[in-house]
Amino acid sequence: MTTAITGGQLVTGLGSDPIPNSTVVIVGDRIAAAGPAADVTIPANANTLDATGHTVLPGLIDCHVHSTYRARDVKQHLLNTPSYNILRSTQIIEETLACGITSAREMSGADAGFRAAINERLIPGPRLQISILMISQTGGHGDYWVPAGMHIPKRAWLHSPVADGPEEIRKLVRHVLMAGADFVKICTSGGITSVTDSWDEPQYTVEEIRVAVDEAANKGKSVAVHAEGTSGIKRALEANVHSIEHGWFVDEECVDRMIDQGTWWVPTIALVPLSVEHRKTNTQWSTQQLGDEAKKDNEILSLFETQRSLWRDAVQRGMKVAMGSDQSHRLMTGNNLVELEYMVDWLGISPMEAIVCATGRAAECMQRPDLGALEPGRLADVVVVEGDPLSDIKLLQGRDKIKLIMKDGEFYKQELVE
Repeated sequence: MTTAITGGQLVTGLGSDPIPNSTVVIVGDRIAAAGPAADVTIPANANTLDATGHTVLPGLIDCHVHSTYRARDVKQHLLNTPSYNILRSTQIIEETLACGITSAREMSGADAGFRAAINERLIPGPRLQISILMISQTGGHGDYWVPAGMHIPKRAWLHSPVADGPEEIRKLVRHVLMAGADFVKICTSGGITSVTDSWDEPQYTVEEIRVAVDEAANKGKSVAVHAEGTSGIKRALEANVHSIEHGWFVDEECVDRMIDQGTWWVPTIALVPLSVEHRKTNTQWSTQQLGDEAKKDNEILSLFETQRSLWRDAVQRGMKVAMGSDQSHRLMTGNNLVELEYMVDWLGISPMEAIVCATGRAAECMQRPDLGALEPGRLADVVVVEGDPLSDIKLLQGRDKIKLIMKDGEFYKQELVE
């Protein structure tokens, strides 16, 4: 199939100036040409789509999603069967694609079967890179032990994520890589939804983290780290991980090291303020989870105020940033791109820079040079939005404004005039 998208404003995903009155030509699953209309020849057999008054973007990339379902209400979670949760997960996966996300890093929950089902077109969804598990120490962020003396598995179809000491970690990393993980995820700090830890406590020693990094490297894979508190971030950086997920409480030393080492930051900054706001209108939301989730959210949000100037300075100095929403059972399913609004407001970047964080830069974070840009040879992932998100980044949050979603040269949504 050959398609030409004409007349729209072109945003390549690489940070170059937008191109008005552009033409993008797709042949099969690849971009064949993209640029000013005067410079691009449309093949005679092309199906031509009119994007006048619209903006043509690369398919967007979310570098931090949890796309498998579990009921937020713990009682309901215990009553739901694994098969029910898997089937509900297919809805979440399609919702992600429907908001313009054509690729995503799945940060624990989906195994290789989800990835295969998407790749084989059994279910619609974004192209997934999977970690399968979120490896955690005993009592850590991924250990869902409760005081009744039992473990409540978040995803019953998965192996336990708990490992302690270098040799247990080595074995578990080898297990997830054997099971088809594209990268490894471990926790080096506590988290908001944890039952038995605080969000800022460090977890795993540098030696333990290095084992995960070394074992992943043996397979040509990288390590992403859940780290919220400063000490956990520093331990992860000392082990030279690929990306810091969340990383809200970086200090100047962390920023210096991340810039020097080229470590990616996936900040996921929208989820906490949105969660705090959601509780104001949904009083039951706080009672459906175990632990001190509401207290932790409020505490973290109050500290964000003092961090924003450091975040802005870090980005201005060149820290590598990729967009990640932390979409999960908590919030943001199908509204992943609200993260871009917060990145503009809180990181002090332009809408163009935010879009690059969700396209070209996100593709770099995923280590996928065939994604993230509208240039010849890259995979044909394309999104067309009505209006100009460079003037109003919030436009990308409106599904009614997204008129075309293409992945691998195939239409998921097409509402442009032919």
